[in-house]
Amino acid sequence: QQLHNSLRIPLLESALRKAADVGDKLLSTMSNPSSPKGAVNVGHSQLLQIPTSPQAIPHTEKQKDHLEARRKFNSCLESDVLDYLHYHPSQLEDCVTTLHRLFSNIVEHPDDQKYRRIKAANKAYLKHIASIKHADELMLQAGWRPRVVDMEKSWLWEYDAGSHEFRVLCELTEVLEKAISALHAKAERKRKEDEERKNKHAEERDRIRLALEDDRQQRLLAQELTAARPHTE
Repeated sequence: QQLHNSLRIPLLESALRKAADVGDKLLSTMSNPSSPKGAVNVGHSQLLQIPTSPQAIPHTEKQKDHLEARRKFNSCLESDVLDYLHYHPSQLEDCVTTLHRLFSNIVEHPDDQKYRRIKAANKAYLKHIASIKHADELMLQAGWRPRVVDMEKSWLWEYDAGSHEFRVLCELTEVLEKAISALHAKAERKRKEDEERKNKHAEERDRIRLALEDDRQQRLLAQELTAARPHTE
């Protein structure tokens, strides 16, 4: 029994020392600055990696804001502005194209102040934007604001190039760019339909005119035949 105890105690002490060594190595590995941030390594195997930087998160709060702004803008465009019942597709195409030009000028020239203001009396604005119901709402959602400058009503875009509003403007410019191609196709299809309808009406008018002319000739001929007949008593 004494011999058995004398052998068991050294074995137990050896096992405890090995366990302590493993714990020290684990703590050393976790605190090693060369390990990836947020990772727990044992030896050369990576057990767990937790994303700690904003870049590792799929959708940050700002990205969610951008997506929500894009969704609201697209909803207003599709539901309110693109009213094919009251406007011809070519009118809507001109409206969206003009809005896209206003937006893209700022995106492409963020430091040029001349693109950040449009007068409310501007002919292009009056013809293509103000004339379309709810089109002004798209400008408001894109960051444009009505102001009075030098005693003139104007629209101003007043944000910095690196701002959240600028990134939203970039997003909405893409929405308009995609809408233009779809509107152009619809406008072209409507133009062809109108042209075909116009041609059919013209053909119908010509057919009626020829029929009336033929009827008049027939009546004249009948009158001549009646006049040439000898009179009998």
